[in-house]
Amino acid sequence: METMRALFFLLTTLTIFMSVSTTTSLSPIQNLLNCFYHYSQSFNSSDIIYGPKNPSFSTILNMKIHNKRFKTATSPKALAIITPKDDSHVQTTIKCAKINNFQLRIRSGGHDYEGFSYLSDVPYVIIDLLHLNSVEVNLQDETTWVEAGATLGKIYYTISKKNNSLAFPSGVCFSLGAGGHFSGGGYGNLMRKFGLSIDNIIDAKIVDVNGNILDRKSMGEDLFWAIRGGGGASFGVILSWKLKLVQVTPQVTVFNVKRNMDEGATDVVYKWQLVAPKLHKDIFIRAQHNVVTISGKKIVQVSFIGQFLGTIERLLPLINESFPELGLKKNDCSSMPWINSTFFWYDIPIGTPLEALLDEPKDPKPIYIKGQSDYVKKPIPKKDIESIWKLMVEGETLSMQWNPYGGRMEEILPSETPFPHRAGNLFLIQYINSWIEESPGAIEHRVNFSRLFHEFMTPYVSNSPREAFLNYRDADVGANHPSNATKIDVARTYGSKYFKENFERLVSVKTKVDPENFFRYEQSIPSRLSKTHI
Repeated sequence: METMRALFFLLTTLTIFMSVSTTTSLSPIQNLLNCFYHYSQSFNSSDIIYGPKNPSFSTILNMKIHNKRFKTATSPKALAIITPKDDSHVQTTIKCAKINNFQLRIRSGGHDYEGFSYLSDVPYVIIDLLHLNSVEVNLQDETTWVEAGATLGKIYYTISKKNNSLAFPSGVCFSLGAGGHFSGGGYGNLMRKFGLSIDNIIDAKIVDVNGNILDRKSMGEDLFWAIRGGGGASFGVILSWKLKLVQVTPQVTVFNVKRNMDEGATDVVYKWQLVAPKLHKDIFIRAQHNVVTISGKKIVQVSFIGQFLGTIERLLPLINESFPELGLKKNDCSSMPWINSTFFWYDIPIGTPLEALLDEPKDPKPIYIKGQSDYVKKPIPKKDIESIWKLMVEGETLSMQWNPYGGRMEEILPSETPFPHRAGNLFLIQYINSWIEESPGAIEHRVNFSRLFHEFMTPYVSNSPREAFLNYRDADVGANHPSNATKIDVARTYGSKYFKENFERLVSVKTKVDPENFFRYEQSIPSRLSKTHI
């Protein structure tokens, strides 16, 4: 009898040991696959989960990497990329990432300047929403449901095919994904008339930390407030947005007037600061500063790129009365339907077939990029404008976009959404340092110049805090490393710059909906209750 008991004990112990050994010896990707098989009823691993050994892994990964700084042999790689084909796959991904203690990175368009949507310094998986990209237009109530993986190009194209007098205020780049672009604010050349994308979003669907699919009613107004400008990736996985479309004029007028320093550019730029935020809200004029070579000499050339919701005949008197220094003439202008103007802003020839809005390169050839942002509240003096240009020429590859405020932007309270940068700003600066050189040390050299230039701009921009725009992601304003330890003092550093007084409300929402801080990354909103909240 004792022998039988001993044998039974031995066999039981051996079975447990073998079971534990088998489980612990499985690769992370196999554990993930097993979890998916357990939870998902509509699962085909061959076209949803890609491990590093899958021949398509690199193709899927690189498809949405637009910044070559993060496309190197030493860049961190995910344990797996999940490409859900329906909402249940998103729910399962969240469950399985939690069970296996993997950090989750959420990617829609992949335009994040710092690569936070597909990189991490701890074990992680990417959920890439490229297949969740439908766009459904309801002409009766002039709304559109768009899935998070839909590009702006597809959104614009689908709207125009239904009704050419409808539009949606958001960005210029066609390959921007709706998930990240809208949750960060959504910035574009219609903002002086209609505000940001988030000011025209009326519903959303999100998968929360418990795997529940919530719409505006079921998530509540606090969470709906948070994801419109506070960054969706801190709170869950955005599935789709409901957009309220806007009515635009049958014809819009666009122009691009270039001025060099020896053509009086200093005076024109100075006057632009005074008038661009005060012009009729149908007018948007960006001042873009680029280093160019003319007659063998590097100089800064400023392009005044404009759009008016109306005809040339209505535009010219408005500009010539308020901004005669620009010298705008009729032959500088072109009129066209709004949908065609999206090509003008993306620097694509007018007349290009609208189907080009749908084009997405399968393996884009990215450039190296360092992006940053600033807000300007007082005009920059003329002599300082020229000092800024002098430093730009020294750096060669850095450009600036000055985007005017005013109009609808100053009519919306800073607390209405997490995006606080409303009244009181003359314009937003986007700094873009982009280069293609591959020489040793080029990345460090160019990034260091961006930081030097940003520091040089300190006297001319906002302070206490020095504000920054979430859509122009910049790790230099503060970031948690490693990303699985969220320190509140670090979070307040970047949080105050991105969200100002709205940061504490975002933390309260986060604490309520994701108390254990599962959804986190280097610049995420922290939970007050999380063990990772130090």
